[in-house]
Amino acid sequence: MSIPLRELTYGPCPYLTGAPSWRVAEFSLRELPPAAYESLLAKGFRRSGTSFYRTICEGCDRCIPIRIDAERFEPTKSQRRVARRNSRTAFKFDDTGFGFREDRFRLYEDYCRDRHGKVHDPENSALSYYGFLVDSPLGSVAVTEYFLPSGEGWTLAGNGYLDVLPDGLSSIYFAWTAEARGLSLGTFSVLREIQLSRELGKRWYYLGFWVPGSRVMDYKANFGPAEIAREGVWIPLSEDLRDSLRRAP
Repeated sequence: MSIPLRELTYGPCPYLTGAPSWRVAEFSLRELPPAAYESLLAKGFRRSGTSFYRTICEGCDRCIPIRIDAERFEPTKSQRRVARRNSRTAFKFDDTGFGFREDRFRLYEDYCRDRHGKVHDPENSALSYYGFLVDSPLGSVAVTEYFLPSGEGWTLAGNGYLDVLPDGLSSIYFAWTAEARGLSLGTFSVLREIQLSRELGKRWYYLGFWVPGSRVMDYKANFGPAEIAREGVWIPLSEDLRDSLRRAP
């Protein structure tokens, strides 16, 4: 089956200052088998709602697909400190996501406002959230939940959104509350979802694009062992390769 790609330019690069305009090739489908999507990850595609896209920015190839070997993963000293810091953070996994939930939507809205300064149109925000993080051509979107102690109960502090694939879990998005500042909940979510991959018998945890030198995307190469995709093939990310890509102009 041949699917035509649309080429779109979205403006300035969201990851690197001075980089070329952010340009993607994309297609949309209402249904796609999870195994087919997993094979597309090596070719640089990511999913956003019903859209599948890969970057084609002129003169730049620094959006590099990365996956963590969950079976062999070993946390660093700093990652172990984050795990200890979250010793009281409770975790729950909903493999089917249970569709739209108001508390998750509100957490996402607050995160976009507090973290990124984005205030969504009230009339369209719920539909936008549903299209981005609830609706999926692969079936249902799985959700991880992170809770902090609050009085005699628990408060929802973070949500991770995942595609469950034959050989791995693919991270889509993570949002957390301002109350979780100081806990490095984003790092903890990666650690906990790598562990979840092992618990589900999945070897790989797909972490999206690693962007060497990016203030917000470079951290992904700190989890290992890892592999990156180059020209449609997964290759080991050695320390030497990681360092050389970080030094590249």
